[in-house]
Amino acid sequence: MSLQGLVAQRFAGKPLRQPRYSMRHVPSALPNLEYSTIHFVDQREHFTDSMSEMVLLCNQVMRKKAVKTGKGASKPLSLEYIADRCDVDDPIFGYMVRTSKKMDKLEKAQDEHWQQGMMQGFVTCTTFTNWQKSFRWDSLHDSAFAYDDTELAEQMISERKYDKDGSLAIELQNTVRCGDPWNEGIVWPRIAEISLLGAMGCGRALLSLVIEKLECMPPSAKHNYDYLVLQATNNSIPFYESMGFIRVGCITENNKRGIGSENVAPESNPGTPSPHRSRRQEASPASPGQKSEIVSSPVIKVSTEENGETVLDYAKKYNCDAWDIVFLSEPLYPGMTVKSPLMKGTHLFIPDTSKSNEGGNSSCGGSDGSSSIQWYYCEDNETPKEISDKFGANAKDLLNANKGRIEGLQMHSKLIEG
Repeated sequence: MSLQGLVAQRFAGKPLRQPRYSMRHVPSALPNLEYSTIHFVDQREHFTDSMSEMVLLCNQVMRKKAVKTGKGASKPLSLEYIADRCDVDDPIFGYMVRTSKKMDKLEKAQDEHWQQGMMQGFVTCTTFTNWQKSFRWDSLHDSAFAYDDTELAEQMISERKYDKDGSLAIELQNTVRCGDPWNEGIVWPRIAEISLLGAMGCGRALLSLVIEKLECMPPSAKHNYDYLVLQATNNSIPFYESMGFIRVGCITENNKRGIGSENVAPESNPGTPSPHRSRRQEASPASPGQKSEIVSSPVIKVSTEENGETVLDYAKKYNCDAWDIVFLSEPLYPGMTVKSPLMKGTHLFIPDTSKSNEGGNSSCGGSDGSSSIQWYYCEDNETPKEISDKFGANAKDLLNANKGRIEGLQMHSKLIEG
């Protein structure tokens, strides 16, 4: 049987540029980055030219961690994954840390082979994008954390920080999004993502630099960051928790079956973390036979009433962010800004805030569809999930309606009769 058409193949690229030093001889950076230089990078070619160093650095970090802990560490970032992110993340920007001066005290081999410009760390950032129409942020879904290994599942009970009440997932889900899942992907302009991070002694400094950069970035038609997300390995979760991140559930559903993912996001807005992404393509008609479909968050379509009105006028009228309107409407009007004078009859897409709390803190309605609160006295060891299934109620609504009365209430908490 032929496997033709079933195997993915990468197009040939230019050869990897090998470093002229051994990563084993690179000294770890100091926390204050003394003796090191920081480079801001926003050119894709700079990252692709450095892929060999990035892979070798990740391998060296894992080797050091295995020696230090005496047990196996997580697999390092692979060349395939790094190459994919460097190739298709759009935008792509970040930082690199390299040696600049020789430290006073180094191991003998490091002292003999020290060079200026050795890579000590790197980080890349982009805009969060996904390719599944059914993708959503949801920390209360049964499948959100259902695929954890035994060790992580035990840690989730008391040690790990995660979105226990689902409020952060609701905030993420309520941000604007729009795009073509068959082509450039569904883009979430308010959510930035750390796509790659590797460091020897400077991981905290690199992550802090990215957060600071996101806080200072002015909004535009392509991004208006409020949140930062990333995918974390089990070994790296404590590090990200120490930086203010908490774990958030995200799922894709097909016929009511969920697939969990391990994304974490800051508990509070840092001022601005996945599924894989694709570089946003230039606007052009779909070729014959090419599938295309626009998916977005809930919107209201309006037409401007007078010549000279601006997006700012309609943002004030509909009590929403002007840059959200620009993001949703800009594909129709390239170059649009919040202050661009518009012609009468211009179509604008406004975020529909009336649907922003879907699945949020609503009351648990009765089986007759009324919104009035219904009371039920549970049986011994019954769980909120079992009760919601019994009455056909929304499990998240039931949990949110009662968590204020019952401290620590979770989806599978066993309740006392009455």
